[in-house]
Order: sequence, then C-alpha cells, then structure tokens
Amino acid sequence: MEQKQTVRSWFFIISMEQLRTYSLLSVALLISSGPVIAANIPAITNDFPEISVTHVGLLTTIPSLFVILGVLIANRLELLIGKKATILTGLGLVLIAGVFPALYHDLFSLLFISRCLFGLGVGLFNRLIIQMISDMYHKNPGKQATVIGLESAFEGLGGICLTLLVGQLLKMGWHTSFYVYALALPIFIAFLIFVPSDKKELNRREEVTTNPSHTNNKKALQVMIGYGLLLFVIVAIFINYNLQITPLILEKNIGTATNGSNMIAFIGLGAFVAGFSFGKVYKSLGNYIVPLSILLLGSSMFVTTISQSIMLTTVCSMIIGFSFRCIMPYLLHTFAQQIAKMAKLGTTIVLIAYNLGATLSPYEGRLITQLLRLDTVQSLVSSNAIILLWISAVSLGVVTLHRKKKNIQ
Repeated sequence: MEQKQTVRSWFFIISMEQLRTYSLLSVALLISSGPVIAANIPAITNDFPEISVTHVGLLTTIPSLFVILGVLIANRLELLIGKKATILTGLGLVLIAGVFPALYHDLFSLLFISRCLFGLGVGLFNRLIIQMISDMYHKNPGKQATVIGLESAFEGLGGICLTLLVGQLLKMGWHTSFYVYALALPIFIAFLIFVPSDKKELNRREEVTTNPSHTNNKKALQVMIGYGLLLFVIVAIFINYNLQITPLILEKNIGTATNGSNMIAFIGLGAFVAGFSFGKVYKSLGNYIVPLSILLLGSSMFVTTISQSIMLTTVCSMIIGFSFRCIMPYLLHTFAQQIAKMAKLGTTIVLIAYNLGATLSPYEGRLITQLLRLDTVQSLVSSNAIILLWISAVSLGVVTLHRKKKNIQ
C-alpha cells in the first residue's frame, strides 16, 4: 500500500514539474508575436489614407524598441514585486494592449500607443523567463541548457503559429486579427496557477552564492559586452536576410513572392528545430557553438546567392534559421552560469543587442550598399555572408586560443 502511495506521489511530482516548466515556457510563445501582424499593414494603410505608409509600417517594428525599455524597467520592478509578479504584469499588458485594436480601431494614434505598450509588456517578461529557468535548474546545467533551448523553440513556434492564425483572422478584417493576442489569457492563468513564487528561491540562491573578485567581474563584463556587440551585428545581418530573400528570388528569376514567403516559414522551422535540439548540440560542441554556427550561417547565406534552385534555397534558409537559433540559447545559458547580478546584466545585454539589431537591420543593408556601392540584392546578401564568414574565422581563433590557455593552466 505504501509502495503504491509512493509511486502515485512520484508521478504527481513529475506531472507538477512538467506543468510548471511548460507553463513557464508557454510565455515564450508571445515573445516573437510583435511582427505577426505584418500582413495587416496594407489593409490598415487603406483605412488610414492620411497616415504615411512608413508610419503604418512602424506598427510591426515599434514594439522592438519598447521591448528594450521593458527589459530595463523589469530590472527594477522585479526587485519590488518579484519575478513572477513582473511577468504576470507583462502578460496582462500584452493581453490588454494586444487585443485593444480589435475593440477600438478608429484612431491611429491609439493604435500606435497600444503597439508601444504591447512591446513594453513583452520586455517585462522577456529576460525574466530565462532568469526563472536559471533559478529552477541552477543545480543541473545540462537540464538548464535543454530548457533554455526549449524556450527558444517555443519562441519560434509562437511566431509561426500566430502568423498562420493572423492570416485566417485577417479574412474577417484587419482589426479582427488582433484577437490572436487573446492567447495571453490562458498563458496568464497557467503561469499564475502552476509557477511558484520566486522570492524565497531567489533569496536562498543569493545566500549560497560566493562573492567573486572584482577582477573576475570586470573580465566577465568585457566578455558580455563583446558578445553583445557580436550579437548585434549577427542579428542585423540575419534579419536583413529575412527582408531580402523575396527580392533576391525575384531578382534571380527562380521563384515568386509566394516562394519568398515560404522561405520565412522555413527559417522559422529551422529555428524551431534548433531550440529542441540545443541541449544535444551544446553537449557535443560546447564553446565552439558560436563560431561554427556563424560559419554555417554565413556559408548557407552565400550559397543562396549562387543557387539557381528553389529547393536548395529552401534548405539553406532552414539551415540559416537553425544556425542563428543556436547562438541565442548558448549566450543566455552561458550568462546564466554567472552570479545573480552578472547573469541579470548578461541577459539584459543580449536582449538589448538582439532588439536593437532587429530594429536597425534595414539600415545595416543600406549602410553596406552605400559603403560598397552595391547595385543588386545578390551583391548585398553575398557581402553580408562574407562578413559573417570573416567573423566566424576570428571567433573560431579566439575560442581555440582560449581553450589552449585553459589547458596550459
């Protein structure tokens, strides 16, 4: 009888842990949901003829800027109310601001403000999801890497599924498609019920954390800033590829705009696969993940510029999504191994670099075009690919040198 009770309790613990983990991961479904309403832009432009197309287009990109503000605010807010309450606040803001255009859409100014608040809400929980995963699995780095990889997979899955759902809701009117953000409600409820409060765990973790030397902190900060600058460049080039893949296909006359749209979906699919397999990739490659991922990213991007086959371009796009999504989880997992304050700073740097790179990616393409005096999309993409290959060579040398020094010591 006691044995049966023990088995039941064991299964209950497992199921509760899974509910806790997946309730936390479900929040990641909303992280990349800002641009999913891009298909609405033509219809919104028609309804607001007095507003310039550029300003209407900002509805898809302006959330990224406010995500940065939200990340900075979250650093302060979590000290006052804790991680869980801060994440719930962000989810509530995403729900209200996300659905608002579906309920009231007569004034463009209010529509614009709602998108800003939406980005702010995402920023409030963007970093804290990673931090809570780190707190939950800090005793098991392997499990921690796997769950951080799953977070990245859920983020990609959310972007794909919500984009498809927006396409269906768009048939009933552009404002109706904003109901897609009602998904935040069940996520809010699941997170509230199944994810425990973080305050006791945070205090306990800080008590057992040793105080490192000032020199180690300074060195860690330099590494974080270096990775942040590297990520900014990679994200700007990667997002620019997303913007240029359709024009590239049309310029080379190997496909249609529909094929270009499909490429974006396959990039997302590659990113999704990377998230689920990150734990195994991390165990196999270790610190070589970043240089090898950049090498794979640059090589695949270059192949798309010489490819005369839609099939080959599709495979390359999937590899591009896979390789890019191996970099983010690695950085987040690496910084999560630091002490609490440095882990918070590291994830903040990563997320700010990511969102700045995504926001400024169109200007990266313009800058490269002007500096190198390029006149075709193919030359722009190939130039970006060569930049990535150069970066991969440098980073591979740095990692190899660091490993040799470590072995000597």
